[in-house]
Amino acid sequence: MRAFRRERGAYVAELDATERGVFAAVVADVVDLLGGGRLEERSGDEPSPTPETTALGVTMRTQEIEPPDDDAVRRLLPDASVDDEEVAAEFRRLTEDDLRRVKVDRLVWLWDALVRGPGDGWLADALVVPGDQGAGVAATFTDLRLVLADRLGLHDDEDAESLYVELEEDSGEDDDPQVEVRRYLGTVYVTLSWLQESLMAALLDDLGRAGRTGRADD
Repeated sequence: MRAFRRERGAYVAELDATERGVFAAVVADVVDLLGGGRLEERSGDEPSPTPETTALGVTMRTQEIEPPDDDAVRRLLPDASVDDEEVAAEFRRLTEDDLRRVKVDRLVWLWDALVRGPGDGWLADALVVPGDQGAGVAATFTDLRLVLADRLGLHDDEDAESLYVELEEDSGEDDDPQVEVRRYLGTVYVTLSWLQESLMAALLDDLGRAGRTGRADD
């Protein structure tokens, strides 16, 4: 795996087939959690949404929406207010359907990029994010990490740091299925965090360059 870099007007990372499969499986699970169905059942010729152009619409529900039962989904769709239940309920009624759609569309785009691979002219291992879609993909990485963090019981930075230490000290010799699952999810979480950090670094570098020159160079 190689971190994101700026190349030919895009943000480009490199993931081999195994790494793509692991991340694609996580993406598919999160889409299913958000009510988007199983991505494996999509037809291969369906167009992929565009992360940066997907925007909140004007869906208007007349009935209240109950908060999600799954804590991971609750992290993706949090209450707007922890002090005022009426405000939280009204905000959820007005925005949740569209917010789910935005998140699902961005996840579907990433899944397509991982499964279908890059277009002509790119190496087979390249994960190519168009320059104007970098922020949307970075936000999607955050959603994936939030779900993984919930499954791992990570609630703050201290918990995350403890996970890094735990993985570094793990000998890999424990055959307990629960330990193996935690090791697997922890490794995916750490790797995804590193990949997101590299994308954010590239985005910030572009912002800095744009501030100095008035535009971002390719």
